[in-house]
Amino acid sequence: MDHIVIIGNGIAGITAARNIRKNSNCKVTVVGSESKFFYSRTALMYIFMGHMKFEHTKPYEDWFWKKNRIDLVFDHVDKLDVDNKELSMRSGKSLQYDALVLALGSKTAMYNWPGQDLEGVRGLYSLQDMDYFEAMSKDTTNAVIIGGGLIGVELAEMLHARNINVTMVIREKYYWDNVLPVEEATFVGKHIESRNIKIFTDSGLKEIRGNGRVSE
Repeated sequence: MDHIVIIGNGIAGITAARNIRKNSNCKVTVVGSESKFFYSRTALMYIFMGHMKFEHTKPYEDWFWKKNRIDLVFDHVDKLDVDNKELSMRSGKSLQYDALVLALGSKTAMYNWPGQDLEGVRGLYSLQDMDYFEAMSKDTTNAVIIGGGLIGVELAEMLHARNINVTMVIREKYYWDNVLPVEEATFVGKHIESRNIKIFTDSGLKEIRGNGRVSE
């Protein structure tokens, strides 16, 4: 194989690139449109809260990629032509490949709730999501978080740090009782509520209401 192209510069794409480089001398190109350089996604909350800067979240120095002969392309793939093995980029450029790896990551789960497309409804996954919350938090006083997983509780802490009233809606009877024993789940839930974060347990989302922008 002469040229391996990887779409996605998250942990999966970069791990693939590094392992290919360790075992092959072929040309390796990583295409990503979220950020120019790979960063630790789990550190987004610390950037938002001011504990870290983006450059602190990059596991590798910028010179690492050239030294290891891994080409980084900061662009978005709009079209994939598998017959001709060619990628069409948003910039208008194209890229030929001999083998293609798709490391596209995940996205926030939406379940066709009425109103889910309203302004103000957003998941937390990317740098762009964090920038959105940064701008949104300046004129927001109340926020509702659907889901009590790790991202949900991180987002609760992020918004609470901006003096926003936060309410979490979770399906479980006790916080994380699908993972923790009831006693521990109760303890964790009480600790979260002691930080003035409300938790609605045993609840699900039926509808999001608003006129252009979410209101309830």
